[in-house]
Amino acid sequence: MGWTRELVMVASRDFLSGALIELFNRMGFREQERVPKRSEWGIDIVAIRDDPISGMEKFVILLHSKGLATSKDVNVFTDVIDKHKADRGILVSPAGFTKDARLLITREYKGRIVPWDGKRLAALFQNYGIEPTEELLERAKEFRREMARKKGVTSIELDAPLLFDFSTDALKKKVLGYVTAHYPVKGEEVEISHLTLLLSTAYLVSWSAGDQKDRAVVFSRDEIVVKSSSDEKLKSAVRKAMLNDFSIVVATEKETEVVLSPSEAVLFFKGKASQELNVPELKVKVVDRKKVYVPREARVELEVGDNRGEARVDLRSWKVDFSLEPLPEDYFLNAARELVEERVGEKIGSMEVQTDGWKLKVVGKTRRFGFEISFNKFTGRLLGTDVLMNDDAVEELLKKACPRGKIVGMERGRKVLVVDIETSKGIVVVEVDLTKAEYREVRKLVPPKKAFKGVKPLIEENFPVKRLKLKSYSVKDHKFIELEAESKHGIVRVNVDGLAGDVLDYFVEITRERAHELLKERYGELKVLEVEEGEFEYIFTIDDEEHNVKLLISKDGRLIREIDRILKRDVVEGIAEKLVKEIEEDASVKSISLGKNWEVEFSGSNYVGVLVLDRTSGELLEKRVRHTEMAIKEMFMEHVMNKYGEKKLHIERLTHYEEEGYIVMKLAGEGNYYYGRIDTRSGKILSEDYVPIKGISSKIKRMQLDGKYR
Repeated sequence: MGWTRELVMVASRDFLSGALIELFNRMGFREQERVPKRSEWGIDIVAIRDDPISGMEKFVILLHSKGLATSKDVNVFTDVIDKHKADRGILVSPAGFTKDARLLITREYKGRIVPWDGKRLAALFQNYGIEPTEELLERAKEFRREMARKKGVTSIELDAPLLFDFSTDALKKKVLGYVTAHYPVKGEEVEISHLTLLLSTAYLVSWSAGDQKDRAVVFSRDEIVVKSSSDEKLKSAVRKAMLNDFSIVVATEKETEVVLSPSEAVLFFKGKASQELNVPELKVKVVDRKKVYVPREARVELEVGDNRGEARVDLRSWKVDFSLEPLPEDYFLNAARELVEERVGEKIGSMEVQTDGWKLKVVGKTRRFGFEISFNKFTGRLLGTDVLMNDDAVEELLKKACPRGKIVGMERGRKVLVVDIETSKGIVVVEVDLTKAEYREVRKLVPPKKAFKGVKPLIEENFPVKRLKLKSYSVKDHKFIELEAESKHGIVRVNVDGLAGDVLDYFVEITRERAHELLKERYGELKVLEVEEGEFEYIFTIDDEEHNVKLLISKDGRLIREIDRILKRDVVEGIAEKLVKEIEEDASVKSISLGKNWEVEFSGSNYVGVLVLDRTSGELLEKRVRHTEMAIKEMFMEHVMNKYGEKKLHIERLTHYEEEGYIVMKLAGEGNYYYGRIDTRSGKILSEDYVPIKGISSKIKRMQLDGKYR
């Protein structure tokens, strides 16, 4: 474990003095000496170094071990520096410095006094390789246990009331909320180990000036509220404080800053009141004066997991000032070393630290293991542990498990490795615990050759594949053996139960040549026109006199059936020509196409249409015949001439509605217009009308008939 502020805090004065002597030696000081009588000298150590610019420098070092170093301690130390004619002084205060002390050093003694708190000293010890002793480490653990028991706070009675309320619980909640919001820390990981409450004295002054009277609050020389009644919040606080003579706060310790003496408070108040009230000081009468305490600041030392930090809370604004540094890398290296060595019993070979945001990983290896230990770098909390065997160690262990075995399968899990090892007696399934370098035999599977010997007769007796030979095998799910065999007839894959050797599933695929042989065995010699190959079948198209026949044979060779039989085109053409001539002597076939059945399109001078013939037998299934436009035109004109005695006709309009199956015609004769609607399939006149060409009434009727026979 590396140095922490806590270690510095619990170290004895003698230990720290000796450690500081060694520190100065390693920092390059040419002389360093512990003074024999600290009480007489007022310091602990004198050290001398050579500066390349200013020459020899004399340092005096004082260890302040009683809480925070205050501004008074700084001023006293300044006198000691002057007394010993030293160039500079180092004030070591493991607990830290008050705000005023740090401000005084910065403003008045910057460069002359160097402040070292516990955090700074821990970092220096760490950087210069000064190791804490086992005794000190144990003392730190005991200190933490003791602080945990005390929970860091106790009740402290004050000799005067608080002007403003202070709640330790509210403070804890505020600090805890800030820490968990700004750092990857859980609430239960944060513990208050020390709470220092900084109070300043103030005075309540009851006064009168003529017909005016009130109570003033004197905070300091520059901050005086003459009329507290003008501020509602302050008015209430003053009234409450006047009713009490003492108060109790809950903290580890308190520090009191006396800003003014009682007499100074009265003096400065009267001066302020005189100016504000615009009256002579003699007219301002002080009736009563009472001391109160004002909570100014809380310094909270926190244990954040294995880390430590200090929060400062301004009790007026409740603003929290807190920062938490990651634990030193050595902490994690040591923690990882202890964890790994205890777990695997091997010394660490190498380690390195990797950081990723708030997470820190220690990655390394021993002789047989690789490891990755994850921590929260702010709290030291262990996030994850992966200690796994390396490949060389696994290989060594497997040789021990099956000295003459051959690895035929391997499945690596996160912490377990399952291996299939072939031996002379079968396949051994071994499970390796990668975290402990231990193995166990899970099961034994039958030898693949023995399994194949058992399934070969079953396959050859039930499928058209003979003289099978074992080609390869593999282990599936560490329970089943998949055998692959082949012959000139095809390939076979069989999945068997590895324990019993029974068949669980199989796959058989014959070759195209073997499929052809099987068809010939059933149908005799075949003239093959085409072969199509699907996922599960072959489809052979063969020539069979008047037909083309499609035969399906499954790829396992067990299913053979005819799936289609189609008349050849030349046969269909002959049948079609004969049927068309029966309809009209001069009609001819225009096209033949195969869909669900054969469709024959034909046309003649009087008829056009489609004949549907059965794809297999050529039987006429459907006849769709229509009269041609020419035939309809001649037929209707002849009808009009015969019926109405017209000698001369010409076509005014002819519209063919093919989808509806009729033709609309308008003929003009010598004295009349003739209208007709004729069915193209039957040639039947569906309706007819006529109207004289001349005359007023005929014109109206003609318009009506033009609309009817569009």
